[in-house]
Amino acid sequence: MRNREYIITQLNDKNLIDDDGASYESMVCNSIACPYFTGDERAFCLYEDVKENDYDTCFKCKENWLNSEVSE
Repeated sequence: MRNREYIITQLNDKNLIDDDGASYESMVCNSIACPYFTGDERAFCLYEDVKENDYDTCFKCKENWLNSEVSE
């Protein structure tokens, strides 16, 4: 399996590897750069209740972006 195939498969199947989703979460956080520009209101790290740009916030934000419709 090539890296491209692994990434696609992992993103399409959260349970590809039986590690309780850790590989999926890691793939999302480490392989996808922040999809938003500074000041974009869709970025979770801009919410007032988020004090810093932490791993969990980035994961939730990137997963939300992955599940969103493509903006044109």
